[in-house]
Parts: sequence; structure tokens; C-alpha cells
Amino acid sequence: MSAIPRHPIDACGSLRVFETLSNLRPTRSPGRRARRWSAALCALAFGLMCRVHARDGTPAPTQPAVSALQSRCLPDDSGYLRARLKGSVDAELDWGNHGTECIGAVRPTDGGIRMRFKRWIDTADQAGEPLVLVFGIAGLREGQDAKILPVNVTVIREGTGQFYGTQGDDKCTLDEITQTPLVGIPNRSRSYRVVARGFCTEPARAVQGKGAVLISRFDYAGRVDFGSEDLEPEPGKPDTPDRSAEARTK
Repeated sequence: MSAIPRHPIDACGSLRVFETLSNLRPTRSPGRRARRWSAALCALAFGLMCRVHARDGTPAPTQPAVSALQSRCLPDDSGYLRARLKGSVDAELDWGNHGTECIGAVRPTDGGIRMRFKRWIDTADQAGEPLVLVFGIAGLREGQDAKILPVNVTVIREGTGQFYGTQGDDKCTLDEITQTPLVGIPNRSRSYRVVARGFCTEPARAVQGKGAVLISRFDYAGRVDFGSEDLEPEPGKPDTPDRSAEARTK
């Protein structure tokens, strides 16, 4: 009787199993007992293959992962966010349109806008953590392009209670920002594709506890709907009007 290999089954080794088991047949001419013996070995081999493939199967993605893959920032696939973060959150972000959530609305207190970008990312602490970047721009009005505009920036690690904010718009600056209507006249919906780039000279500090995140540079393309209001206050900073930070328009 031939010896059985130590690992008779691999990812595509179904044939090897039957070749190995065939060597276990009695040397005498096949009879009823031999046929029963062969049938039992085939059933055993089939069961072993099922167990191996079941162990090697990839688990189904979790619900947050499925939702993230279905997210789209802009309908024409032109949305993105790129940023360099150093400190308590250390990451080089390069978010494309698919898998990135982006919304924007009017701040009710000063008429400026707030833009939010969110994506599920892997961090040093855990896999699949939602990271949010929020840009609050006090001096921008509907349809207006501008240069050298102050901006308040907040970084949020959702589900952890960790918020990092500049808590004012004197630490970060937009080099340039442009607005393009997503739907033109006569079907205007007051929604705009907003493209901006900028930098921060000081870090966003933890709202509670210790830690800070420096966003040395960022640029993005997202959406703002001037027909809706964002009523949620920025973490660690009340939404108070800042009339000293008006845009220098083109």
C-alpha cells in the first residue's frame, strides 16, 4: 500500500486526492467489498475538499465597507481630496471620487459654507475607521471665486471621540477657490462644484485631551448646495460671524 502524502489537498489539487486514494485500493481483483471501499474513500475525499475550500473562503465585506464602496462624491466622478496629515493622525490622503462622501451647505450664522469629506480608511489603531475633514469658509458667497481666503479646518476620527480643530480661521489659508454650477439655467439647483487648494501654518489641536494634527497642504473638489443649511456646530468652536475675513474676489 502506497504512503499517503502529508498534504494531499491544495487549492487546485482535487485530482491529487483521488490519485492518492486510488492507491489505497486492495490489490485483489475488485469485488463488492472493493467497490464499497472505493465509494467510502470517495465520500471521505469529497468531505475533506469541502472543509478545505470552506476554510479558504473570503468572508463577505462588512456593511460599512459596502456602503463606502457605493459612495460617490460628485455625479461626474470629478470629486477628490488630497491632504498631508502629520501628528496624532499621520496620513497621506489621496481620496478619489468613488468611496468618498462629500457634502457642503451654508453656515446659517454668517452665510459662509462648510464642506465635509469622509472616507473609511485603515489606521495604525484599527481597520476600516471613518475619517472626516471639515472646511469652514466664512467669507465665501454663492458663485464667488476667491483667492487668499481664511479657512477653519477640523479633523474627526468618527467613533473614537477624537476631534482636532484649528478653532479659528487664522491658521489655514485657501490659495484659491472656484465655483462651477452643477446644473445650469433654467434648471438651476444652486449646487456647485467647488475646487480649492490651501495650507495650514499651525496644527489643529485636540478639542479634548492632548494631541494635534498639522495639515501642511490640501486640495479638493467637492459639492456645496446653497439651498440647504448645515446646522451642526464645528467641534470646539461656536459658529460666530467673522466679518474681518472677506474674500478678495477676482
